[in-house]
Amino acid sequence: MSRRFHVSRTSAKPPRGTHHVFRIAWCVFMIIAVAAPALAQPKPIGHLIPIGDGYADIYAGFIADAIANARNGQVNLLILPLTYSTNPVSITDAERAAFTREAEMRRLEIESACKDAANDRLTCTAILAPIYTRADATDPSIIKYFLVDLSAIFILGGDQTIGMQIVAGTPLEEELTKAYQNGVVIAGTGAGGGLLSATMLNGYNEGFTAVNALDFGAPEIWNTSARRGLPFGVTGAIVDQHFHQDNRLGRLLNALSLPNVPHVGVGIDADTGVNVYDGARLQDVFGRSTVTVLDAETYHAADAVQYRGPAFTLSLRNVLVQLLAPGRVSYDLTRRATTLQTQVLTPRAKLDRTFSALTLPKDAGPLLLAGDLSDDIASSAVLKRFAELADNPRRRILIVATGFDSDQAAQATAEVYAAALNMPTDIVVIPDRAAAQPLVVTKDVTGIILIAKDQSRVKSQALSLIEAAWRSGLPLLADNGGAAMAGRFFAAQPPTPDDADEADIAIRQSFIQGTTTISNGLNLLNVMVEPQVLSDNRWGRLFSLAYAHPDVIALGLTDDTALELTADGARVIGDNAIFALDLRTSQRALGTGGQFIIANGLLDVFATGDDVKPVTADIQAQPARAATPVIPTATPIPTATRQPPTPTPTATRRPPTPTAAASPTLEPTPLPTPVPVNVTGTPIFPFAVVLGTIILAIVLLAARRPVPPAE
Repeated sequence: MSRRFHVSRTSAKPPRGTHHVFRIAWCVFMIIAVAAPALAQPKPIGHLIPIGDGYADIYAGFIADAIANARNGQVNLLILPLTYSTNPVSITDAERAAFTREAEMRRLEIESACKDAANDRLTCTAILAPIYTRADATDPSIIKYFLVDLSAIFILGGDQTIGMQIVAGTPLEEELTKAYQNGVVIAGTGAGGGLLSATMLNGYNEGFTAVNALDFGAPEIWNTSARRGLPFGVTGAIVDQHFHQDNRLGRLLNALSLPNVPHVGVGIDADTGVNVYDGARLQDVFGRSTVTVLDAETYHAADAVQYRGPAFTLSLRNVLVQLLAPGRVSYDLTRRATTLQTQVLTPRAKLDRTFSALTLPKDAGPLLLAGDLSDDIASSAVLKRFAELADNPRRRILIVATGFDSDQAAQATAEVYAAALNMPTDIVVIPDRAAAQPLVVTKDVTGIILIAKDQSRVKSQALSLIEAAWRSGLPLLADNGGAAMAGRFFAAQPPTPDDADEADIAIRQSFIQGTTTISNGLNLLNVMVEPQVLSDNRWGRLFSLAYAHPDVIALGLTDDTALELTADGARVIGDNAIFALDLRTSQRALGTGGQFIIANGLLDVFATGDDVKPVTADIQAQPARAATPVIPTATPIPTATRQPPTPTPTATRRPPTPTAAASPTLEPTPLPTPVPVNVTGTPIFPFAVVLGTIILAIVLLAARRPVPPAE
């Protein structure tokens, strides 16, 4: 019995050494239990707020997000004026004092806006960090500005080139990166917003303006390790600011079509901001205007880009257009999908379109619709082409001028066209009066030129016989406002004001429903036409036409360029390009201020020599990319002689410059890739590695320790 009892007791006893394994397991369990809360901390959501420009109209939107990010009952705001500087290396004492005075005014405004919006349980404090040179940005003491409980950072407007030359590769940039990764909201207005794009659109190269923005080489792109935006900025798109106010749509189209850059662009209007979460979700637009998203990726528009003519002008098809505004609309840069209310609107996998409206009616004469030939009419290729089409033994051209400031101005302009034409001509001026008599077209006329400076002054009923003559076979050249009259509907608006403030108001309002007067045209074609979209910044009118009549193609014309329609089809002639805005398959809504919201519109760019017809939009397409043009000279050659109105600089667009300074020559240095951190600021990867190493060492020691044999 004693033996059996002994055997039984021995067989039930755990083997020697098992208790050691239990101790190891218990240690591992305790390490994991202690470390798990730190590892389980949710990664903060990166939150950027690029703002197109301005201050007063955007404070409420920025402050709302800063307050939502309050920490420990405090809303601590850091104000950075580094874009104020005139030189990244050295500035004068007078400049530093002037910059600080201006920045202090903004700091007080922001702090006051925060205090007005915060509840009684929150304390608002805005701190100014007077950083204007690289020496300031490399000073180790700047860490004092980056408080543990910092809620938001606001970068003021100014010069983004100098701003990046100051900050890139410095301790300041490292602290900004850590703050972003720790969930601090980072906003910037104007140039400050431009820094929040990792691929930075840095203006025009020398010799280019909005007029010739479609020519290759127009945009200056910073997309290298040495020349770039902030490393935590938006990576899935190129961000541009002052967008429609400064007529930058052409420039952004050109930029996003280049190789090795994001093929999506986000254009943010002045006094407007958008929240960008984790670099991908654009939502909660705030302010007074719109955010434009141009997508040349989904339908491979950028992959199929071509460059036409002597100036290598952009030729692009199937660019998706989204227009965001304050209201329940958002856009996902990763999925390239728009959410309107609760409906997710993704582009169709494949879309076939036709431009059947660009077909001449039976027996109609050739039709040329020109954007504006008046600045260089003597050498105009469009006018020469019209002379060819109108040439016959009789050779007599009727020039009709209307919509001018005076009858004398109309007569003088018509005479310039007649002299350049070098053919027998008759000139008829239709007075700017409601009682004007209908036009008479005599039988000896072999072609008609219709010119109008201000389409809002044109009386369409006085032009009815032009339509009849054209439909009977006479060639017709309709230029500027005359081209607008040729469509089914037209924007009966005067030219954009020369005054910068008045122009800003007009451009902003043109993106609001009901502010653009739309009238019936001559209806020569079932299209809508807006001339001078580049030279006179008429994008809002083009969008107004398309939004009001989405079943009709809206054509945007440029200077010295025309759409030619003959029995052989439609093509572009001249020096620049035309645009086709197609909203037939789009979805539309309105923002809280009546601004246009558009999901999945389509924009085509047709350069000189192009046939104007759509190509299939196909997500699965694999087009062969054309070779990038090689410009034979280091200095681009402008292709336009007309310059758009230059807005007068204001305090919100450019900081004070009390003394002149040399242009910056310093190039930023690359910054190593930041290490992700958790919400407490502790690097995640090193901590995980240390923890894993400890556990592995314990297990290996346990495995190597010999276990004594059982008795």
